[in-house]
Amino acid sequence: MYRALIVDDQYFALLGLEQGIAWEELGIGEVCLAETAEQATECLRSREVNLLICDIEMPGRSGLELLEWTGRHCPDTLTIMLTCHADFEYAQRAIHHGAYHYLLKPVDYEQLQRVAVAALAEGDRRREHKRFELLMQEYRTRWEHQLPLLVERFWQDILGERASPLPQSLQRSMDTYGLRFLPEDRFTLVLLGLEKWKENLSARDEAIMEYALRNLAGELLLGGTEGVVFQDHAGLNIAILYERGERAGSGGRRSVDVLVMRCRRFQEEAERLLRCTLSIYLSPPTPLPNIVQAYTSLTDKEQRNTNRPRQIFVPSDDFALAKSEALSAAAPLPLFADWLTILELGETDELNRRIRQWFSDREGDAWSKESHWQFVHGILFIIHTVLGRKGLSAHDSKELRKLTDGGNYPKLRIALQDWTRECFEAAADLLKASNNVSSTVVSKISRYIRSRLDRDITREELAAHVYLNPAYLSRMFKKETGLSLSDAIIQERIQEAKRLLEKTELKITDIAGEVGYSSLGSFSNLFKRVVGVTPQQYRARMKTELRTT
Repeated sequence: MYRALIVDDQYFALLGLEQGIAWEELGIGEVCLAETAEQATECLRSREVNLLICDIEMPGRSGLELLEWTGRHCPDTLTIMLTCHADFEYAQRAIHHGAYHYLLKPVDYEQLQRVAVAALAEGDRRREHKRFELLMQEYRTRWEHQLPLLVERFWQDILGERASPLPQSLQRSMDTYGLRFLPEDRFTLVLLGLEKWKENLSARDEAIMEYALRNLAGELLLGGTEGVVFQDHAGLNIAILYERGERAGSGGRRSVDVLVMRCRRFQEEAERLLRCTLSIYLSPPTPLPNIVQAYTSLTDKEQRNTNRPRQIFVPSDDFALAKSEALSAAAPLPLFADWLTILELGETDELNRRIRQWFSDREGDAWSKESHWQFVHGILFIIHTVLGRKGLSAHDSKELRKLTDGGNYPKLRIALQDWTRECFEAAADLLKASNNVSSTVVSKISRYIRSRLDRDITREELAAHVYLNPAYLSRMFKKETGLSLSDAIIQERIQEAKRLLEKTELKITDIAGEVGYSSLGSFSNLFKRVVGVTPQQYRARMKTELRTT
């Protein structure tokens, strides 16, 4: 209900206004009366007033003075001014001091009631807008606090191939995170190849020390320049340095030397302060569309470095030239990630369909020698990666060994499609024999769910993570685990909630938030439905069992 205050130095005018308006119809539950501005200010100080109806001409402080005071101290109160003078100057002064409306005496009660309805509606609108602005400010503050993490997520999605590195595809994400990258910008990747901790650390302490390592890298490698240091989807520590516009690549060898000096100092400080050894791998300044290629090259170098510890690896000039050329249309990395996942699932019919479609879509495209061999090695990478995850080798299959022998690689583009299909079919046969086709995808999904228990997770998000159609993923996951994706999410959340109830003293409301439930009631009801007891009862039971053992 609203509250109104009527101010007039004429007592009978007050009574007329009090009795002439159907205040209840307006939703006004209380009407206060005042004969002076002083009485009015006392009322305004002591309670919230939604609507002030005030005469301008009063002895002592005038209605305009009261209006000015109200504007400063009670900005949410809307005012309707009354006067006996049809003088535009009065109306002008009233509007200047913030009056909502201006009416002449004697007052037409029907007109006043219409104006009062509009004023109360305007007050509601302003209060709603104010609440919205306060809410927005709260979330702006939270957003700005979380922005460094969101920028890390942006790069994790790029390097993890969950998002396309092409600028037109990334524009929305860049706008969201306040990033402004132009086509002429360049990005230098620095892979911090952690080799050994000199102390015997627990898994938790190791995670803490890697966090310290990234902070030290931010201080010493970035050196006040634009960039980011984060941990990627594979657990590697990565720094990305931004070079803007005309400055990109302008420093030449001197820029490389400065960066190497920073890397050397970081390497020494990491060993002295954090007691670890590491090698550092640098990419050349790279355009955004080529950044996944640069990342893949660095991780490949790091994996192949088995006997040269504590080094700083600088890109060679020929590497820089090769990577600065346009992305090859023949071997896009997201395509290989897609085919790799389908091969892991053993879906050879679907894989053959996609291979036929891909080659059909590219009939007539330009195809260089470099493109040809890039594609061949991409297929070999898929096969060796999938088999390696299962502890298998191409040499375990006579047919696959023959197809992947260097002398049998297809030399002509026309033979590529059949060779690709035959390689994948032979690899799928070998995988089926191992009786472990889709467990890797299920494992990826389970890890992804566990890493995001405090957030909403959709089927589409999970499908995008493993590059599969959502409906297909649902069927595969149910066949492999016996659970729907939604049941798997609930199961992981309940397991984590049980662990937190047993191992920590966190409040149950905090535990609910940790596993993705903003409502304590919803969390408690679900927990009881799945476990059979409430979270409070479960914690008490676990404590009792612990004391009796």
